[in-house]
Amino acid sequence: MKDYILSAESIVDLSQDFTDDLGVKIIYSNYELNEKIYLDDFGQSLDLKSFYDDMRNGSCPTTSMINTASYLEYFRNLAKEGKDIIHICLSTGVSSQYGSLLEAFEILREEYPNQKFYPVDSRMASAGVGMLVYKLANFKNSGMDIDTLYKWAEDNKLHVISYTSNSNLEYIARSGRISKMAANIGGMLKIAPLIEVGDDGHMVVTTKVRTEKKLIQTMVNRMKVNAINELDYSDDIFITHADNIELVNDLVDLLKENFKNANDKIKVFNIGPTIGSHIGPGAINLFYWGKERLK
Repeated sequence: MKDYILSAESIVDLSQDFTDDLGVKIIYSNYELNEKIYLDDFGQSLDLKSFYDDMRNGSCPTTSMINTASYLEYFRNLAKEGKDIIHICLSTGVSSQYGSLLEAFEILREEYPNQKFYPVDSRMASAGVGMLVYKLANFKNSGMDIDTLYKWAEDNKLHVISYTSNSNLEYIARSGRISKMAANIGGMLKIAPLIEVGDDGHMVVTTKVRTEKKLIQTMVNRMKVNAINELDYSDDIFITHADNIELVNDLVDLLKENFKNANDKIKVFNIGPTIGSHIGPGAINLFYWGKERLK
């Protein structure tokens, strides 16, 4: 089998060691905080505790998409190795950078006509993209060729299911998911919205739950119905959080009680600055392989 490169973006919200061990190449996003520009590099340029504390203290970080020029610089360095490339991109439902990826690949195909460049719109964000990348990396490392891998990614990417929430509604209001008035009322009532990603890759508030305890129970209840093989689910479960490890530990306990075949498949990571800038400190995400997404 001809070797090839599996590539992704730092919005996968995994860790540098984790992606290095998998052999996945990563292009980093940029963000600005307190008039200084940082790389979104899994908390290496700025530790994530400091990042979220700054947000709690009133800082409003801004993010920028990866543009065509940045993709070209990154992929030209990889293409020099003479290998084909498959790249998993942040959802078109939350960013327009997939268009920049397509432009870069069109140029690269002219520059390197004997190499393949496969783009995948993940229709997902954060470690939902990461979970897809993890599966693909395992297939690649087991010997799957790039054409088969690309087809599997396209055929199965919509089976990555995500549940997202933050009981501090201020940050979700900033993103435009809910109004500022609704955020103020919801905050007083301790309401947490449950956000899901649909087949089109867009994020939608599907229900509202009072208290974080009921929130994580709602997440698990939905997973019990929609997970592949339901309570016999034995595949990966990824959790990401924005400095809210106490809630994560409660969620992990619930998952272990209900999905005993997946107890050793639960992995916890931090939400990085690009995604964290939009959902804020305290946010939590749950990802798993399911039957279908929100329609």
